[in-house]
Amino acid sequence: MKTIKWIKNVMLLLAITAMVISCSSDDNGDTPIDPDPDPIAVSKYVVGFEAFPVGDASPVDYILELPSLESLTTGEISVEGQGIPLKGWRFFHGAGNTIFTAGYSDDDTCIAYHLNEEGTLEEKANFAFQSTLDNYAALDENTLLAVELTYGGLSDKRFHIVNAETGLLEKIEEHPVDIDMGDGTVANPGSTPWVTGMVLRDGKLFVSYHKWLADGSFITPDVDRAYVAVFNYPEFELEKIIEDDRTSPIGVNGHSTGIGQTENGDIYSFSTSALSAGFTAASKPSGILRINNGTTEFDSSYFFNVEEAINGGKLFWMDYVGNGKAIARIIVDDTNGAGEWGAFFKKDVFKMVVIDLINQTVTDIAGVPTHGHRYTSPMFVEDGKAYISSSTDTDTYVYIVDPETATATQGAKVLGLGLKGIFKISN
Repeated sequence: MKTIKWIKNVMLLLAITAMVISCSSDDNGDTPIDPDPDPIAVSKYVVGFEAFPVGDASPVDYILELPSLESLTTGEISVEGQGIPLKGWRFFHGAGNTIFTAGYSDDDTCIAYHLNEEGTLEEKANFAFQSTLDNYAALDENTLLAVELTYGGLSDKRFHIVNAETGLLEKIEEHPVDIDMGDGTVANPGSTPWVTGMVLRDGKLFVSYHKWLADGSFITPDVDRAYVAVFNYPEFELEKIIEDDRTSPIGVNGHSTGIGQTENGDIYSFSTSALSAGFTAASKPSGILRINNGTTEFDSSYFFNVEEAINGGKLFWMDYVGNGKAIARIIVDDTNGAGEWGAFFKKDVFKMVVIDLINQTVTDIAGVPTHGHRYTSPMFVEDGKAYISSSTDTDTYVYIVDPETATATQGAKVLGLGLKGIFKISN
């Protein structure tokens, strides 16, 4: 009997010891390690940065991640000791969580950047193109459309359909859009379209453009009307070309926002009619047209003559910010650099305004000096505020614009020629 009781006591002691050891292991944190943990969700602000040239060399562009939104509002933005240097002068455009940057004259590669699982900015993929990709549109979160354009010749335009998830080129569609073949003589060389904006809505791709003479002379013919090509998409079949003679051709060389879509599906376009903005003739006022949601024609009841409006003038750039309002740059004096592309290179040519598209008003933005800035990616907007890079003869700053009050706050100083794009992406 004593033996049995002794055995029971030993077994109880062993059980208690095992429990203590188990609890001790738990207390020491010896838990199983997940061999395939989920990636940490990270969002970052990224800029396309045009650095100062060194000596006689051309400026070099960088792609640079910022620590926070505050980096755009205070302090200085610099690529000294940071950022990824790129080859030559470049365009920047975003689609979903991917930033694309395409070379101009020095590089025939388009590179896609994203945040990896650790939240670090890195190259995802790249593809080559034949001629410069001069105009871009994010058709949706997963698709970038980029088009090769030429200043002369009568070749078809090459539309590149790019998968924003993979960063790879999926397909090229070639189309003349609206080429006038002419007769091959010096007097009639024909003309070629130059795309200034692309919007996809309900299976229709709206493409705005102006024209160059095909002889490479940079002469802009046919300036007495605006025109938009309407394609069935994704078939890329031209349905029709719509025209309006109340204003001039839509958009400006180098900008991708000649047309833009609002929350309710309406599409607005802007026409510059400016001799300092690359046009060699102008006979119609600078203004804004509308294509109503559900239609494929210009709204005959809507035309905003911006040139004759209070605080108005000739538009150089416009981008939709929300709530029926756009932010725009208006050329202060079109004779300043007329015929010499002055609006592209001078630093004292623009004022910044808020345009109420519904009520057709123009309001000067307080806090932004007369300035210059060129090659603008679509505007970055967060919490209703627009973040815009602008340059004077001496400095470049980011301005934070409130479209509801038409006021701006000077933000971070850019230690370079400017920011070509501001983006926010997530992994």
